[in-house]
Amino acid sequence: MKNNRWEMGSSFHEISTELISSVSNVSWNDYELYLSGRYALLDLVLYKKAYEGLTEIYVPSYYCHDVTRLIESQIEVKLYECSPISVVDLSLFPRGVTVILVEYMGNKVRTIGDNSLKIIIDKTHNPLSKFSYSFIPEFQFGSLRKIFPTGEGGFLFPKLCSSLKKISSINDENLKSLKRAMYLKKTYLHGGNIDKKDFLKEFNAFEEFLNNTTDIYSMSEDTLALLSKLDVDTLYNNKKKNLEFLYSYYENSTVIQIFKNNSYFSFFVSLKDYAHVRSKLIDNNIYPIVLWPNYKGDIHLINGYILVSLHADFRYDLQDLKKLTNILDGIFCEL
Repeated sequence: MKNNRWEMGSSFHEISTELISSVSNVSWNDYELYLSGRYALLDLVLYKKAYEGLTEIYVPSYYCHDVTRLIESQIEVKLYECSPISVVDLSLFPRGVTVILVEYMGNKVRTIGDNSLKIIIDKTHNPLSKFSYSFIPEFQFGSLRKIFPTGEGGFLFPKLCSSLKKISSINDENLKSLKRAMYLKKTYLHGGNIDKKDFLKEFNAFEEFLNNTTDIYSMSEDTLALLSKLDVDTLYNNKKKNLEFLYSYYENSTVIQIFKNNSYFSFFVSLKDYAHVRSKLIDNNIYPIVLWPNYKGDIHLINGYILVSLHADFRYDLQDLKKLTNILDGIFCEL
């Protein structure tokens, strides 16, 4: 990261010329586009409720339950046990039900068993993945703002042929908060006289908005314009190269237990060590992600461990990654 202030992780900042081309190598014409992925799912749930009489949907226990709570305001949600290391037995679900499967951290869903299910795949961590399955998903959806430097964005494929949705234009303070946050963060990273609390407050305001409305918003015109010029190939290739470096570096480690995936650099930490590891990372301006709390808001353990993830995307170069490995080596040698 060639900036005046060094940090890794957290929300994207505004981009200027990097990753911009004359025309994007990805077309979104066949996708329904929304302000966020949760609105894509909400729109789909309302559609299926109105036109198919849908009364319940199965959602994995390891999930973003802000999304769960949004859709359970409209339909009954049934949680099934699942995590990034699970193999999902499709034959265990009742015949004909609607089930969300998640490509956790951009990995292919591992499944067994025949099914008669209506499957919806959440592709948030790798929106353009082309995995082949033994079934044909009814729909695919996800967020774009977790992977692309857009700050907003969600998609649904295929488009709904008919819909009751009322998609609003969002040109009010809610979207302005996001735009201010991304601009202020860029200025901060380039050494500007910005208090970090200023852009964090704006990011939080936007998240609060997303969590507290059931109105379905479309993607803003600014982000549509950005997507039309975003150099997605370079974005993906840079991240792939970074992840390959990190996973290769720790491949034979006896200290760090990695969880290989296509989106983040992820590893398992014991519950007793987590607070120390997290604190040390933050002391070094590295901001870890833990996806996600369980439905009650408690830490979600996988075989007794916490899965911790770090961003390793286009924002970082080899110098950043070597700095990261030095810091991680020092932290884990203390345990």
